[in-house]
Amino acid sequence: MRRHADTSGFTLLEVMVALAILATAFTALLSLHAQNLRTVARERGYTEALFLARERLAEIELQGAPEVGTSSGDFEGPYPGEYPGYRWELSVLVPGFFQNVREVTVRVIPPDGDAGAAELTVWMRS
Repeated sequence: MRRHADTSGFTLLEVMVALAILATAFTALLSLHAQNLRTVARERGYTEALFLARERLAEIELQGAPEVGTSSGDFEGPYPGEYPGYRWELSVLVPGFFQNVREVTVRVIPPDGDAGAAELTVWMRS
């Protein structure tokens, strides 16, 4: 008499297929996590740039309407070592409809480039 072999287990092929599926899923999850970290870093840069742009506009408003033209700088003076690589650009124009009004635009660029830049515009009476 012949006895049938016990078949209550997984074959090597089934185990290898399951591991391949798990490896693919973990690779996709790792890719999503890396993308999420990049997004968080970019959004953090944008949030800080927006804060700095609002701060720069508040300083300009306290000083009064600036002269027409462009200027730029960084934040080492008011915040030494806190925002390395952040820089600002200021553009002051006469919009044309009133000669005593200035269009003041502040653009703050984070260290990672223009992708996270924040730009705010206000109109001030001179």
